[in-house]
Parts: sequence; C-alpha cells; structure tokens
Amino acid sequence: MRRRHAHGSRQGRRIVLVAVTLVLAALGSAMGLWAVSGRTDSTRARSVSTPTASSTPVPETPGPDSAQDSAVRQQLEQMRAMPVPSPERALRDRIPAEARSHPDLYAAQFVTALLTQDFRRPRSQLLSWVAAEAVTTNEPLVVGLVPVELRDRLAVFSVTEESDGPGSSPIPSPADWIRLGALDAYTTVADVRVSEPLAWSNAVDAGRITDPGITARQVTATVTLHTTDSSRPSTTRYSVSLTADFEGPPTRPSWGFVNVVRYTSLKEGAS
Repeated sequence: MRRRHAHGSRQGRRIVLVAVTLVLAALGSAMGLWAVSGRTDSTRARSVSTPTASSTPVPETPGPDSAQDSAVRQQLEQMRAMPVPSPERALRDRIPAEARSHPDLYAAQFVTALLTQDFRRPRSQLLSWVAAEAVTTNEPLVVGLVPVELRDRLAVFSVTEESDGPGSSPIPSPADWIRLGALDAYTTVADVRVSEPLAWSNAVDAGRITDPGITARQVTATVTLHTTDSSRPSTTRYSVSLTADFEGPPTRPSWGFVNVVRYTSLKEGAS
C-alpha cells in the first residue's frame, strides 16, 4: 500500500493525454491531453487527471484509431513546438523554504504565487518561475500519453495552453498579458484553501498509484484583478479553483510542481 499524504473571465477545455481520462470519459466527459468538462460563464474547466472511485474499471488506453487521436497529436505538436523558458532559480524565494516540506503548504504557496500576476512585468518572468518549480513524474495515471521526452514541458504547457482561445489558461496569452499591462493591471490572491481531491484519495486507498511521491491537491481562492483605465481604478473579483499534481518525498527531498489539471474561474463582481 502506497503511503498516503493525509492533509487535509477565464474559460476553456483541456484534452488529457493521461490514461485516467478514459475513466472520466466513461462518466460523461470527453477524453483525450486534458478531458473536456462542462463550463459556465467564465469557467475554465480541465477534467482532473486523477482517478475516479476504485470501483470504476479503467479501460485500455486508446489506440491510433481513437476519435481523439488527432486532437492528441495536435496538442503533442504544440507541446513539442513551444518555447521552453529557462528556469529562473533566483525566483524560487516566492515560496518559503518551510512550505517545501509539506504538500498542503506548498500547494497553497505555489497557487498563490502562480495567480499573483503583475502584467506590468514581463510574462516570461512568471514562466521562468514555473519552470524553476517544475518537476516530473513517471506515474502512468498522471503522464499517460505524454512521451518521456516532453514531460519536462508539461508544467509550463499546463499553465499556458489555451484550448478554448484567449483567457482560457491560468497564465494569460502574450497578447492578453500586453493588453492588461496597458491597463496597469495586476492580481491579488486571498482566502486560499487546500484539500485532497476525493478521487485521488480513493485511488491511493485502492493502491492504483505507483509513484510514492506523487499527490494531488485542490486549491480554492479569491483572485482580484486590479486595473486602471483613463485614470479610473477598478477591481474585479473571481472565485478560482485549481487542482494540480505535485511530486515530493520520498521521491524528492522537497515538493515541486508537476502540472495543473483542472482550473475554473467564476466572476463574482466588480467595483
């Protein structure tokens, strides 16, 4: 039995290149690098690359004749062609050293830093920080169809890939980043809460996870976008939920980021 870590307007879809999304497909989600999930208003939803209850059988991985094969190939090509930022180790102090020894603390700090964005600064700086925090895993239920040679790109790809057009990723596209920068925009993050997804804990209890260092966490928070237009400041609040995979002890000495697998952002109000 694997040791369990017992701790307690953006819209889009994601095609998942992981075997577990077949389970999600059987439950009504389309599958494929992150599976299609329902959305409402400004909701960005990526089906979690975490297993469902242990009573659900896992179908075989789709072959080349799968209906999703072309979509899978397209996203693999995008991942292969994407520019990979150089890890900026000097930025790692965004996460306190004490948080790196505990998955809940690390998840809270990572998501807070990821969603605290200053659009007046270069976008590349945030991408370099993500690259510095990125680690890899060989867990089949996480990486599934992602080939070994591309797994070091998965972390950055997961926070920037826009399956449903502008605004559909945790980090905005270069064009949106520039547009928001022209408005002196930045975000602040509050009310951060962390939990272990039930689907993940079920899979751990069933012994379906083979990597002893991998875990998943769901993080919820309130993100406030601050902008200034014609010298008039305004704010817009979003309720955000983000689920991600993390890798840490005993595989690694401290926790690191693998990929974002589900992200939703609902507009709450403006002032």
